Amino acid sequence: MRFHFSAAVSLLSGMNPAFAAGLHSPQPSDIAVANDSLLQCIRGALNEHLRDYRIVTPDKEEYETVSTGVILVPEYPAVVTYATDINEVVRLVKCGYDNGYTVTPRSGAHHFENWSALNGTLVVDISHIDYVEPSSDLNTAAVGAGARLGTVYSILGKHGRTWIAGICPSVGLGGYISVGGYNMQMRKYGLAVDWVESATVVLANGTIVTTSETENSDLWWAMRGGGTFGLTVEVVLKLTTIPRSAMLSLNAPKDGRLETLKKFVNWAPNQDPLFNSQLNLYGDRANVLGWYIGESKDSLNALMHGSGLLTIPGAQYNISGNCSTENSRNFWVYTQQTCTDDEVAHQISNALYNVVPDDIMPINNVSYGFDNTPALPNEPQAMLWPHLGIVEKTYIQQLGRSGLTDEDLQWIVEKTGYLPAELNVWGEITTFNLSSAPPSNSAFPWFEEAEIMYRFEVTRVENELVMQEGQRFIDELDQLMLARLGSASYAGYIDAKIKTDPHYAYWGKNVDRLAEVKAAYDSKDLFSNPFSIRPKV
Repeated sequence: MRFHFSAAVSLLSGMNPAFAAGLHSPQPSDIAVANDSLLQCIRGALNEHLRDYRIVTPDKEEYETVSTGVILVPEYPAVVTYATDINEVVRLVKCGYDNGYTVTPRSGAHHFENWSALNGTLVVDISHIDYVEPSSDLNTAAVGAGARLGTVYSILGKHGRTWIAGICPSVGLGGYISVGGYNMQMRKYGLAVDWVESATVVLANGTIVTTSETENSDLWWAMRGGGTFGLTVEVVLKLTTIPRSAMLSLNAPKDGRLETLKKFVNWAPNQDPLFNSQLNLYGDRANVLGWYIGESKDSLNALMHGSGLLTIPGAQYNISGNCSTENSRNFWVYTQQTCTDDEVAHQISNALYNVVPDDIMPINNVSYGFDNTPALPNEPQAMLWPHLGIVEKTYIQQLGRSGLTDEDLQWIVEKTGYLPAELNVWGEITTFNLSSAPPSNSAFPWFEEAEIMYRFEVTRVENELVMQEGQRFIDELDQLMLARLGSASYAGYIDAKIKTDPHYAYWGKNVDRLAEVKAAYDSKDLFSNPFSIRPKV
């Protein structure tokens, strides 16, 4: 998921204060709270530095802020704790295990159902375990699993290196790796999880293990795309340098959306795997973004002229060449539509990517944060990430199977065009087809099958009639997409109201094998949420 910078500016200017308002009602009486034994254990687990401040219970004024993730879904954890080193994590996990509390790991708080702050659980927030330590040869980097992508990119960029991963700067590494890590370089380079060399994981019993292809290889396979089997505290990333590239930004008017959508879905997944692309469908326009990795402006021009997209009536486009990686990422967050010189691109990038550990906006103006030094301490800090209230659905179209018909695409365009503007309908349509990427040895289930990912959302609004209209669109869309594409989906966009078997939708044919790994490493299901893999009995 990407957040639009223009929307962030509007929000920070006070034009949409509802995003920063809380949704919590008083905590339900049947949800567990932290008992004295657990709280005493937690106090003993944390070092003295800001100890009391790093323990947030429902009676504290910061509780609503720290228990609310990016997506506005109310959850009521028994207690939220903030670890600052790996040893604290070990002791906190033991506190949960010994006192009978589910332990909920949290790295970035981007879970789409806010299950990174689950009701009645002990939340172990690792956002302050965010170090990035490149090796002397710059081939790898040891990174705290609480680091956000913005932190990783900002620090590695100073060394002329990067990691193959996603666009959203606020996403935390631990959660991102657990769902597979789709990205905008994947058609050639593969998923983020295949650019991880090893990981350090705290198990349910409080022991620390290293996982890799040669150590605890079953856990290594499962934790990369299969969910949570322990609490990941450090990863060693494989680094690379993405070559200078050519970038596309194309905007089509409302009456050109159908032609744009048809041409894109039939053309884009079959192109050179160095070309990664996405169509963003709105009620009044369509936008196509393309990243042609390592290729020239002339090469991208030639590729696009074969698509038919450039001749759509009313379409306006820009093709830039010799774009740095920061330039290219800025395209995807709408802060640029043409490439600039590298220093200007870096300054623009800082506005979103030079993040702090506690980088989510406060609720009801009650802030929480400590030791909030940005990734690049001597450069401007990124804006805090806003909260979003949305209803969304995600589907994966599979290679070799029938996709959406022209009539289906027309229905989508017509329906989105009629919706009230305040619903901010958005269809995020991303090309996969990873057949040219190196094979994956992860638990991500749709690596070989995925061709296109469709994700649609509407904003939650207070007007009941308008919200009913938005929900009706989502429900009708769901019926259509499940009938045409089947149940395959992406675990990074968990949907609590999914109408199919969530285990199959998110983990496909890997479910039984994942259950065996769960039984081996977390037999008591200490790390669990409503849809997580259960231990095989």
